[in-house]
Amino acid sequence: MVNAITAHCALDAGDMREIFRIGFAVSLAIYLGGCDAPPASSLPQAQERVSPPRSEQDLRERQIAFLNRIRDADPQQRTIDRALLNEQNELGLVLDRTVQMDKIPILMRTMLAQMAKEFPGQDLTVIAYAPMNPPRKIGTARLNAQTRDMTYTPEA
Repeated sequence: MVNAITAHCALDAGDMREIFRIGFAVSLAIYLGGCDAPPASSLPQAQERVSPPRSEQDLRERQIAFLNRIRDADPQQRTIDRALLNEQNELGLVLDRTVQMDKIPILMRTMLAQMAKEFPGQDLTVIAYAPMNPPRKIGTARLNAQTRDMTYTPEA
């Protein structure tokens, strides 16, 4: 079993301003919406393809909207180079190389909080990657939906 630790960091005022700026931008973008993705009905689809069940389709649309809001919150990619959601609704973030390692746990907790608002009642995972080719996993944050406990585990 992996030992997960709750993230705690000593931060100075400049660090807190940067984290607040990122968190505020992500929160604002999520609350305001602003999805540039075309509606699912306008996406090209093969004619023989069977449509997924409506709830699955709704989830996919919410995932796309969530990713677009993350990207819109950081248009110059100062913090997040890429954001992806997999089939298990795990968020993968390829972070910019300028992001300091001690800021990652706080960013991950912010992202988990935003995901919890978008996908309530679900256990959630956010995985941070370093911008390498291929990306290197640097940490995993998890939210237990029942207990609301958030943990962050850095990679060794």
